[in-house]
Amino acid sequence: MGYLLLLIYSLLAPVIAALYAVFFLLSPRRALMKGLGGELRERAGLSLPSLPARPVWLHAASMGEVKAVSKLAPRLAELFKAPLLFTSSTAAGRAEAARLPAQARLAPLDFYPLAASFIKAARPLMLVIVETEIWPATLYAAARAGVPVFLVNARISGSTSLLYRVLAPLSRLAFSGVKAVLAQSERDAALFAALPGLAGKVSVTGNLKHDMLGVSAAGRDRVIEFITASGWAGAPVFTAGSTHPEEEPVILDAWLRAKEKAPGLKLVLVPRHLERLGETEALLADRGIAFTRWSEAGKAPAADCLLADAMGLLQAFYSESAVCFVGGTLDDTGGHNLLEPALFSRPAIFGPNYRNARRAGEALLKQKGGFLAETAFQMAEILGLLLTDPAALQAARDNSAKTLASLRGATEKTIQAISSNL
Repeated sequence: MGYLLLLIYSLLAPVIAALYAVFFLLSPRRALMKGLGGELRERAGLSLPSLPARPVWLHAASMGEVKAVSKLAPRLAELFKAPLLFTSSTAAGRAEAARLPAQARLAPLDFYPLAASFIKAARPLMLVIVETEIWPATLYAAARAGVPVFLVNARISGSTSLLYRVLAPLSRLAFSGVKAVLAQSERDAALFAALPGLAGKVSVTGNLKHDMLGVSAAGRDRVIEFITASGWAGAPVFTAGSTHPEEEPVILDAWLRAKEKAPGLKLVLVPRHLERLGETEALLADRGIAFTRWSEAGKAPAADCLLADAMGLLQAFYSESAVCFVGGTLDDTGGHNLLEPALFSRPAIFGPNYRNARRAGEALLKQKGGFLAETAFQMAEILGLLLTDPAALQAARDNSAKTLASLRGATEKTIQAISSNL
């Protein structure tokens, strides 16, 4: 039955990939597909230039996942005295991997003949899969070729876990070559351990992204200059970072309500995707909120709301804020980097959907360095409490920093786990 399911999956994989491409071509983010024509040969495994000899092969979905292992990857290369081969599902991930001392390629389509051909050409020492990239055909091809597989920084949703349990025969084939699953959290570990073929192979090593967190100086001088020039100096700043369309009405309503208790409160709104800034501007106009665009700062008196229409400034805004909100948690995204405000000892507010950063979210809530809010009223209440009680704000700042410190160390644990399973 497992082989039959693998055959059906492999036949459907090209169809699913085509539908996925059509979806993006018809979406507002169609620009991401502009290089599709030139990538087809690479994605089909038809372009196989000289690959590094016996590499450590790491596969990551996109830029964020590549960054998550950018500290781990060179450590593995050094430990096993092997070159690095990176594959990614996106061009952005490939570009990020190319910045490392590694050969970077787009991953071949998860179609068994293509995956097997790629593995035969690469002859990797091991395959290290990052986070959620569970590709059955590629995993089985690696197992058939005797390539040990490690799932690192691994996380999985309840629905995906259920799917692989339902498809138990396929799961046993796919996971037959997996040596270890190194999960981000106890919850992830429990879900993985329940999958066919993974019993006794799962442990918790933490989130590699916590070790990668570092302070960026990008834009900080410009942000401080803006705050000084705009008359914001001395006023509390609330930065809402990586926001999505469903979240912004809640944030705006919370800010307006919180201003009743903290009249000088300023808002910095940093949308996740700049291509939809028009939606955010329309929302602000609909609520009658005067705002300043970052790109136009200094050209007119600054409003109490700043709309960041440039990339790479989020940390700079977090560093100058009293309280931060981390987006992707009030919609179905699953949460962005909940710990980034903690780099500057800033408390974070976030919504209930933080499944992509569950361990960080739970730790922040437990240690009171973060606060959960689902509605504008709840968010405003938290802002009001922190901004009118200096002792409460300082305690939250201290707890935020302590939480970050307690979550570091996943890189060393991951290296030790891989070494002990080879």
